[in-house]
Amino acid sequence: MRETGEILSIAGKTATIQLNRGEKCDGCQACNAFGENKMQLDAQNDIGAKVGDVVEVDVEPKEVIASSIIVFIFPLLMMIGGYFAGVKFLPPHSEGVGVLGSLGALVLAFVFIKMLDKRRNPNDLNPAVIINIAPKISVN
Repeated sequence: MRETGEILSIAGKTATIQLNRGEKCDGCQACNAFGENKMQLDAQNDIGAKVGDVVEVDVEPKEVIASSIIVFIFPLLMMIGGYFAGVKFLPPHSEGVGVLGSLGALVLAFVFIKMLDKRRNPNDLNPAVIINIAPKISVN
């Protein structure tokens, strides 16, 4: 998957990029969680791009799918499992207890995701890689 965006900051070999909304984004409102069209991505900067450069970033599709499963599907499955565990194992075995079990499992899912993110080694190669710097357009 290739996206374009502007480099906001650089730390070592990692650049933080504000991505532009592409054609693949039509109908999706996920970026609005960060503000209007403000999705950011950390990418490996082996080509020496600088802050303010507009760059093209390549992300392996398997990484996008794995991240999507962890962030979207895992919490949903935890909520479903928490509902049924609450109804089956917690007295008075009612729907209200199932809802509480579901919310508790959702909190556990987000705690697990946060711990997984903190355990990630910042020195590991980033799955997103800057592959091209867009040429500067001069206005005369």
